[in-house]
Parts: sequence; C-alpha cells; structure tokens
Amino acid sequence: MSSDSISIQPISSSTKSVAKKKVHIETWGCQMNVADSERMLSLLEANNYELTNSGPDNADLILLNTCHIREKARHKVLSRLGVLDQLKAQKPGLKIAVTGCVAQADGKKLVELAPQIDVLIGPGKIDELPRLLRERDITGESAVATGFDRHNEDIHQKVDDHQTLGDEPMIHIPSVTGKYEVNRFVNIIQGCNNFCTFCVVPFTRGREISRSMTEILQEVRYMVSQGAKEITLLGQNVNSYGLDLIGCDDVPEDGGPFVELLKAVAETPGVERLRFTTSNPHDFTKPLADLFASHPKLGLYMHLPVQAGHDRTLERMKRKVTIDQYMQRIEWLRASAPNIAISTDLIVGFPGETEEEFEATLRLLEKVRYSFVYAFKYSSRKGTAAARFLDQVSEDEKDRRLAKLNELQDKITLEHVLAAIGSVKDVLFIYNSKKDPRIWVGKTLDYRTVRVCSEANLAGKTLPVKLTSGNKIALIGELVQ
Repeated sequence: MSSDSISIQPISSSTKSVAKKKVHIETWGCQMNVADSERMLSLLEANNYELTNSGPDNADLILLNTCHIREKARHKVLSRLGVLDQLKAQKPGLKIAVTGCVAQADGKKLVELAPQIDVLIGPGKIDELPRLLRERDITGESAVATGFDRHNEDIHQKVDDHQTLGDEPMIHIPSVTGKYEVNRFVNIIQGCNNFCTFCVVPFTRGREISRSMTEILQEVRYMVSQGAKEITLLGQNVNSYGLDLIGCDDVPEDGGPFVELLKAVAETPGVERLRFTTSNPHDFTKPLADLFASHPKLGLYMHLPVQAGHDRTLERMKRKVTIDQYMQRIEWLRASAPNIAISTDLIVGFPGETEEEFEATLRLLEKVRYSFVYAFKYSSRKGTAAARFLDQVSEDEKDRRLAKLNELQDKITLEHVLAAIGSVKDVLFIYNSKKDPRIWVGKTLDYRTVRVCSEANLAGKTLPVKLTSGNKIALIGELVQ
C-alpha cells in the first residue's frame, strides 16, 4: 500500500497540488467487514486519502469498522474510543469514524456516549462516507447515517467517483487494507432473511440485497488484473444470492443464481481458486455440491455451519434444517469431492440446551470429523428472540461445554494433521511473516494453513510442498525442488 511519505496530486488543470490525507483503519470481526473496509478505503482514495502504515498517530482519519456478533461489543468500541479521544485532544483536526454493525445497532446513542465520533455509519450506508466527512466539515456536528436501502438499483453506485478497467467503468474497486493481495474478498449479497433466534445480523445488516452479476464479475476481473489468484465470495447467506433479483423466495432446484455466479467466476481468466462463505444448510442444494466435481477451482474445502447437533436445539434456533438433512448435505459434498475438508460453526450453551443435546453435538463432531471448527459460547444479543428465552445456561456450564467440545475437536484436527504429514500438497502462498520475512504462509486446496521457510519471494505462487510436521494451527513443510 502507500508509504508514509507525502504524495502530491494535481488539482484540476492548475499547477497547485495538495498533500494526501492519511487514514488508519481498524477492522474487527468477519471477512465481510474486511471487504467493507477495503471498499471504504477505495472511496476515501478517490477523495484524497491514502492508507497509513504507521498506525493511528500519523492519521488524519481513524476508521473503526466494528463487529456486533459477541456480547459487550459496545464496551469494546467505547474502550477504544476512550484511548483515541486522548490522541484527538493532542492532534487538532483528527477525525474519528465508527462504521460496521455496532454503528448500526447503537446509532445516535453511541454518539451521545462518545461525542468524539465525527462520523457514524452503518454497513448499509458505507457509500455515503465521503459525503458524511464533508458534512462534518461544514456543520461541525457529528454526521450519522444508518439504515438500509430497500432497492437493488444503484445501491453500489451512489458516488460519482469511479475507476476504469479498459473500457469498463468500475464502481469503487476495493483497495487492499492488509496483507492479502493474493486472496481477495468480494461481497456479493448483504443482509439476511433467516432470523435465527440467536443472530443479530438481520438487525445490523438488514434484509438480503444482491449485487448484480455484471458488477461482481467486473470487480473480480479487476482484482485478478492486480495480482489476485484466489477469490472468496462473501455474504451472510451466499446460497440466497440473486433471489431478490429474480423475484424468488426459495432457491430453484438447479441451484439458482448463486450456482450461475460461481460458474462465471470460476471461468474468469486468472482465477486460480474460488471459495465462498457463508452457506446456510437449509438452502444448500445438490447442484451446488456437484460444482466441486465439475469445477476444480472450488478446491477441496467447504464451510457449512450447523450450530448444534440436536434437532430440538436447531428448532429453537430456527435453523430450518434437521440433523438428517444436514448430514445429507455432507454426503452430497463427499460424493462430489471425496477428500473435501469441511468446517462448521457451533454454539454451546444455547438457552435450554440439555446435557443430552450437548452430547449429541459431540457425536456429530465424531461422525463428520470436521477439519476444524469455530466454536463459541452462546452470547445473548439484545433484540433477538433467544435473548428472551427464560432457560438460560449458566456461564460456568457454557465454559465447561466449550472446553469439552474444543478438546474433542483438537484431537480430530490433530489426527487430520498426522494423516497429512509426508504427503505433497500444492500450496498457494499469500504472505510472509513480519517477524521473519523468510517464513511464507499459504493455503492448500483443502484450506490448510502451511508455513515454509524460503529466501525467495513466494507471494502469489502455487508450489508443491512436502508436509513434514504440524499442529492444530498450521502445517510445516518444505518446498519440493
């Protein structure tokens, strides 16, 4: 990205120039927030900002892109704002923007608690960021924009600034905010219509709104032209992509627009690997699973969140799927790609979850043998149905269950690691370690993290690696000469 030196840019046709302003971005939470941060950076770059690599002390604008998925999210934001308020007192002119799901959930209440916020903007309004910054300059008051667009037309084309790729207009092509130039994220749908009883996403990101396939493919082509080798398509529920565009409530039997989109992206020249997340099992179709056989760029990895291992718990969660139906999806995937690695999300201690139901979750782990699991204690979120359930599980019990689940999954993960040692895998290298630039980090087709030592620059290269050791976090290997 940009350096910390002052960059000069011409103003219109005059000989005057202006120093670019510096923005520091802190991104918390999911990959969608990473993609949103990159989108906001591209908007800011079109308005005379550049990313600073020297932290908040050198910034003219500090942007906090927040996550609301866990309890006490507001407290985390307020704590960080308290620290930044001291910096703001020392540096007149410094602006602070809070974006993301906490901004949407708390709105003007957060500004009342932290008046040092100059701009507050929800994830459904990020294209308005440049306008809000100008509004703050004009009025001297905090500028706020929350809520969601209810129509698909022009939701990604609200600002006049744009980039081009050949003769194609590109609308705010996301810039890279971190170290992942090789693996780029593309948001394809925002919001969620499912309203699981534990989840705050429909309230913080709104109902489902899909981007057009044309715009998505333009963005993918641009990212590939800038060095991307792996594309990850993002959405709260990617399976629902395009249903709003075709006026359909349920995914068609042929897999619908999402399957069509995957095929189009996989056939884009320069895309070496294609991934997507997140899929809700209830509308995961067999045609989608079949793509893993017909389109090898999809690799050998699938993240399919189940959340719990017992039907009664799933019903209380409103997951719209039974364990038998979930296992049917697993069978589809393994029939299509026998060596596919599968991961999942799990919640322990959901209100009313009995010991028997928790044990059913452990049995599901042993049956599926996930490559890895993202497991969490149930966290009550204000406004969700589960927050009103009376049979809450104690924190001590949630701690015990989480530890027991993690112990079992660690054992399974290590067994997968031991089975891989001695084999040779193709690894796409993504970045190197800041502590030791000789240590390069990449991913196998089945999404295993691999580390190797090399003096050469491996970024963006796919190379055979012999796996020599490993742990539950990463495999260690040597380049095959």
